[in-house]
Amino acid sequence: MKQILILADGIVAKHFLQRIGETFIRTNEYTVVTLDRSILPQQLPSNIISYQFDPTSYIKLSMLIKREFDDIFIVMKNRVDAEGAYQNIRRDRPYARITFFNRWDIEFDDENLISINANELLASRMYDFLPNVPVIAQNVGLGQGEIMEVLVPFGSAYVYRHIGTIEQNQWRIVALYRSNQLILPKPSLMIKPNDLLLLVGKPSVLESVFKAIKQELGQFPAPFGENLYLYLDMVEEKSECIKGCLEQVKYLHRRFKGRKLIIRVANPTDIGLLEEIKAMERENELVSCFIDYRRREAEDLIGGDMQDHNVGLLICGGDLFAQKEFRSIFYALRKPVLQISSYPLTGLKKVVVVLSEEKSMEFISATVFDVASQLDLNIELLDYDPDGEFEKKSFILNHYENLSHIFSKNLEIRQERKNPIRELSHEKEFLQVLPFTRKILQNPLLSYFSADAEKLYFKLSKNPQLFVPVDIE
Repeated sequence: MKQILILADGIVAKHFLQRIGETFIRTNEYTVVTLDRSILPQQLPSNIISYQFDPTSYIKLSMLIKREFDDIFIVMKNRVDAEGAYQNIRRDRPYARITFFNRWDIEFDDENLISINANELLASRMYDFLPNVPVIAQNVGLGQGEIMEVLVPFGSAYVYRHIGTIEQNQWRIVALYRSNQLILPKPSLMIKPNDLLLLVGKPSVLESVFKAIKQELGQFPAPFGENLYLYLDMVEEKSECIKGCLEQVKYLHRRFKGRKLIIRVANPTDIGLLEEIKAMERENELVSCFIDYRRREAEDLIGGDMQDHNVGLLICGGDLFAQKEFRSIFYALRKPVLQISSYPLTGLKKVVVVLSEEKSMEFISATVFDVASQLDLNIELLDYDPDGEFEKKSFILNHYENLSHIFSKNLEIRQERKNPIRELSHEKEFLQVLPFTRKILQNPLLSYFSADAEKLYFKLSKNPQLFVPVDIE
């Protein structure tokens, strides 16, 4: 049996005692000292014993605390009385554990005292009711933001996604509330608008997750990162390719508003191009140029930049992406990669997605709609099946149709028996979005006669391509 002493006075103490009386705990026995008996519950439970005297009276209190108490609570309305009661207890019980209701911002140097700051609690509780603010658990766990609940808005990129297709690194969705009912999450559970998610994870990570769930279209490259990163290698790339990248990244930077553009130059050999790049930096405060004169390894150079600049989208020219070495480096980064082609981004009219493995398609769906929204492009979905069994992919088609209604984006679905890659290779004015899987790392010569649309990505490389990392491998 735990013995608990409560020194009580005022309205907060009254509510505290009423709560204790309503929630009977057999293993706790309470001793309440108060001068005002009106704050006691009308019907005292059998585990509450009360004494009526002034809690600041040292003589009376010292006789009472000769008994062993496991915990002592001081909940009083007057600062002088509260501090006096605390000092009286410490005279006889210097190491007793005390919980002090602190409404006056008093600072204590006492490792055996828990100060409950009433002002912080009230401010924090009121803050929780502000819109677009994460609700953080205060009375469980560490209370440092490692437990959070998030209401999923109608326009969230997480809507109509299965929990199993959401990358959860250093955080987890541990529960979902829908229509006032608790649902324990399974990989197959789909998130719907107005669902309340209970998240557990590293506080700094949960802050980013909260923003990603609450944000609507127009946030890419989030949640992969914040800024754009153009990698140029003056030895590995032709000058025409570099010039094309510089020109097109200007347009992209204007469309992805508010993002920083980081330009990394490796193996600087062309003074004219360097001057052009530095001019971009001078003209726009959101553009930063970094030149590597030490000829460091590309893997170390790019990897360090990813961390230092919070990169969300890596941009490169076709000369680099054609090399397996660079594709492997980019793949390991788990960041979206935009391969810029000879066809200008300014001439694009649509985003094209060739359906492949179902989970991959769901993974990239939010990115597809976000990019299409920011670049003001329509979306075309190509469903290829040589046997004409299109109902196999009815789920993913419905998923994209739902998103198109939510985000008010035009979506055209084409179902064909013939592989659409050959037909697309003669078209222009489109951006292809596809999963960045290990298939992209294969030698194109070995994939030339494949029917897999991902393995045949190189046949459409004359158009810009966005490779989105997926977490299913």
